[in-house]
Amino acid sequence: MGDFSCDLHIHSTLSPCGSLEMSPNKIVEKAVEIGLHVIAITDHNMTENSFYVREAAKKYGLIVLCGMELQTREEIHLITVFDDFEVALDFQQRIYRLLPDVKNDPEYFGDQVIVDTKDEILHSEERLLLNSVEISIEDAVSWVKSHGGLAIPAHIDSPTYSIISQLGFVPDNIPFDALEVRNIEKAKDLLPLIMLKNIPFVSFSDAHYIADVGRRKTQLHMEKPDCQEIGQALKALGAERHD
Repeated sequence: MGDFSCDLHIHSTLSPCGSLEMSPNKIVEKAVEIGLHVIAITDHNMTENSFYVREAAKKYGLIVLCGMELQTREEIHLITVFDDFEVALDFQQRIYRLLPDVKNDPEYFGDQVIVDTKDEILHSEERLLLNSVEISIEDAVSWVKSHGGLAIPAHIDSPTYSIISQLGFVPDNIPFDALEVRNIEKAKDLLPLIMLKNIPFVSFSDAHYIADVGRRKTQLHMEKPDCQEIGQALKALGAERHD
């Protein structure tokens, strides 16, 4: 068992609101520099760049999980994380079919590019990724959990695109692994709006720029950094808070 410094909410060049400096190599170099052990790449409604970040990280021993920041039908941002890139890619393909066919305007929203480990652009995604997908929060979490992934509502203390801003509360019938907050010190103020009191709070960077990688992180005590162990470590955090 050991302590792992985790930032499971990082955007890359594939997110239109992310800086073009967020290439696989630069993300990895920054994560290693500041002492992170585990990161997840969570671009809006896509996961493809996580493969190249994982490849870039191999020589450093940094663990890279394959994720996505899904925008559900309710306009809720949900962090989804998988161990296996192929499972994450399957999820992406399912989500992409449900994404509105609206063309991106790079001048307004920003570029959406897949970049390899040589910092070369492989593909530019033309469909705008900053849109809600025709899938409910319940169905999305059900698919993620049935495929061994983690499901964490993003920035629940945000006035936009959060489960609280959209629903008014966090229901107790959806098996979330944790709740991400931007201000961990004020997280307890949200408890009246959270129906299940032992869900742990976590804080990640939501980095769109290199300087922000790891600015918020969560320490998890576990045997190895995979989704199953992270899930167990999160349950332990929740039980600890409940006590």
